[in-house]
Amino acid sequence: MAQIKPSYDIKRTNLRDVIPLSGPFGMYVEPTRCCNLKCFYCMHSTRDDANGEFAKTGFSIAHLDMALWDKIVDGVMCFPEQPKRITFSGLGEPLMNPNLGEMARRLRKAGFSGRNDIITNAVALTPKLADELIDSGINRIQISVQGLTSGRYREIAGTPVDMERYINHIRYLYEHRKSTEVFIKIIDANLQNQSERETFFEKFGSICDAIYVEHLVVMEKQMGDHGGKADRSLNMNGEPFAYREVCGVMYYFLQVNIDGDTFPCSTPGLPGSFSMGNLHTQDLSEIWNGNKRGELLRANLLSGYRTFAPCAECSSVVCITDPAEWLDDCREEMLTRFQEG
Repeated sequence: MAQIKPSYDIKRTNLRDVIPLSGPFGMYVEPTRCCNLKCFYCMHSTRDDANGEFAKTGFSIAHLDMALWDKIVDGVMCFPEQPKRITFSGLGEPLMNPNLGEMARRLRKAGFSGRNDIITNAVALTPKLADELIDSGINRIQISVQGLTSGRYREIAGTPVDMERYINHIRYLYEHRKSTEVFIKIIDANLQNQSERETFFEKFGSICDAIYVEHLVVMEKQMGDHGGKADRSLNMNGEPFAYREVCGVMYYFLQVNIDGDTFPCSTPGLPGSFSMGNLHTQDLSEIWNGNKRGELLRANLLSGYRTFAPCAECSSVVCITDPAEWLDDCREEMLTRFQEG
């Protein structure tokens, strides 16, 4: 039976002891903006609506260009210290990109020795793809289950799923995983009662290394609170959210989307106007050490993250409320460090 534990690492470095950093601890790279589901809590649920949230972004639906991926890899390897983890995740479903395995291989070939993970709904998973991902050097595959029956998938994600096939393909991944860890989770909003919670553990607990039920945290002004299911008083582990002024995530994280825009956190679908720089005109190190990012970090310490429009109802900072990221009580000291830098 799998361990019941959260998806994120609990052994975390105290930010105040190490920032400013010479490079990111963690990175999200969006391999595609295509998705095979339309989950009710995601803006993809509106992608066929001309006036929906997805259309308002002006985003194109495409895969990450491999030339841009090569530039990302080069940039990663130029940091004084490699990121501890690079995760394939974004507004789309990573397995929709047919080059995903090749992307992972190129990262390893360049010498990357940290963790390389995937966050996926696994609907497109097949035994062949499972073998490719395992052999490409992926360390961890995190699977987000959306429902326990085909009917529930239709209700929640707009697409019926052959559950027997789905579970069998995940089982194949688990049984052939070698050193790749398989983590499976579902959000509490997708479980109707305690009986379904127990069924979730019964169905998936024997075909993964770790498993968890997470609390739904979304950007409510963008997607609503879904009838109270998205309660922002709790983090994704269902623990009380500790209010904070300063976002710690900005100091150790970097996201790159398919357009080459870069952002200081993992929240998908952020507007291009919030980008710290674009990789079509800059290198990763230039962006990481650039004035725009520096101004953002200092303003975060001075005024708090809620003063930035895209961050006002941030979901990332609510998801993880680890004490190691608490900076509210050392703002002046941190500000001095960043001003001197």
